[in-house]
Amino acid sequence: MITSAKLATDVSAAGEHFVAALSKCLAEAKLSCSPEEYEQFKKAVASVVGTLEVDMLWPLYKKHPDLEPEGLRDWKSET
Repeated sequence: MITSAKLATDVSAAGEHFVAALSKCLAEAKLSCSPEEYEQFKKAVASVVGTLEVDMLWPLYKKHPDLEPEGLRDWKSET
């Protein structure tokens, strides 16, 4: 995984921004889509976010623990 602290910081910020943006879209979809459309979109978002976090962000945070968002370690241990 990335060893450069600067690049790790940039990747972490980009990943967290992407997750937040998708979360916002998901909230908007809940209000404007049919239940069926919303469920399809929710599954797609969950797949993308899950892959992003498990394959990119969590390994990054393992290498650079100072970048890990507060509370994430507690949440990961519950899953």
